Amino acid sequence: MTNIRTAAGRRRAVLLGIGAGLSLASAGALYALLYVRSLGYGERCERGLVSGGGRLLETGASWLPPDAWCRFEDGSLSTTPFWALLLFYALLTVLVWSVIALVHTVRPRPDPGLGWQPGHGTGAGW
Repeated sequence: MTNIRTAAGRRRAVLLGIGAGLSLASAGALYALLYVRSLGYGERCERGLVSGGGRLLETGASWLPPDAWCRFEDGSLSTTPFWALLLFYALLTVLVWSVIALVHTVRPRPDPGLGWQPGHGTGAGW
């Protein structure tokens, strides 16, 4: 019985490790794609190569996820589409959940059982 549980635990750990690795690789590739896309966007806005509504008010950038934007009088333009932001944060969430599940699989907490509840266990006096 112990060998079956150990094999199932190893298989689960391998699958979770593969899932964590794939989600990390996907998040990294998407981060690199967004970073390359945002390079020089603010400079292109300042030179007038990006058409916006009205006069350019400001440019900015963020690093997580990599994004650059130009704010014009009539609105803002960004390098990162909304679907890419959703995908990026979904991949990061999957990565965090996979790593947490992998840690719990490799180092499980002891199960307290019924001994911790009042009226059960050795200290109940029944």
